[in-house]
Amino acid sequence: MTTSGNDQAGVFAMTRLFSIVHLRLSLLMSLGVTVVMVAGLRIMFSDWEQGPGAAWLISLGIPAGALLVLWLILAVMLRPQVYLRDMNQMLAGQSWAHWHYDEADWKAANDIERRRDRRNSYTTLLVMMAIGLVSVVVGFATSDDTAIFAGALITAIGLVGMAIATTTTLMTRSRPQGEIYISPLGVYRLPGGYAVLYSPGVRLHEVDFVEANDEIPAFLRFTGMVQGRFGETLSKLADVAVPSGGEGEARALVQRFQTEVLKSR
Repeated sequence: MTTSGNDQAGVFAMTRLFSIVHLRLSLLMSLGVTVVMVAGLRIMFSDWEQGPGAAWLISLGIPAGALLVLWLILAVMLRPQVYLRDMNQMLAGQSWAHWHYDEADWKAANDIERRRDRRNSYTTLLVMMAIGLVSVVVGFATSDDTAIFAGALITAIGLVGMAIATTTTLMTRSRPQGEIYISPLGVYRLPGGYAVLYSPGVRLHEVDFVEANDEIPAFLRFTGMVQGRFGETLSKLADVAVPSGGEGEARALVQRFQTEVLKSR
């Protein structure tokens, strides 16, 4: 019984780990890139005089080693243990807000989050795939293997990212009802995953209450400041629909973020 309980706890922990959206995205995108690297190296070493066994060893060994190192770096940089602890505390009743959504409210919540995804993720990923495909075409036209390989990598990153974003959207629509927890560190959608409000290079910049209109219900907009190579830029971290009757609690939550989180950082 103890072994079974430990196994279940381990599976539960892994499931919770992959609920962290930015970690899930990083892990799966790096895995997709690794697969492309393996294929590219195998093609490069297809005529290697050392034989197919040695070619496969190199083609698999180098990307696998790089992937392992990258995952170790991610485990240190992205601090998943902090967010796992936050999720556990949320489920234990220590969240700042815990909202339940009926079928109509959950559909509206998913629509609002999907609009944010289209503005943020989908446009960037489509542009990335277009650049990658152009690089591949130019590489074939000029017989430039480097351009082909680089284009294939960029396209693979875009495809994997699009697949992950689409899967996350489908997960949120897999049940007619849902719930959302909010804490100073993140927004936990069940189903859907955990959106981080603070991470390396990203800090929460503003929390706004957006009034309802004829098209969408009221929602909370969490905006982050992202530190990039050329300075800081604003990015929408999460849009959380306010369930029917929860407008007063939502406004109080915004005030709490303003006084306890944003002014103290």
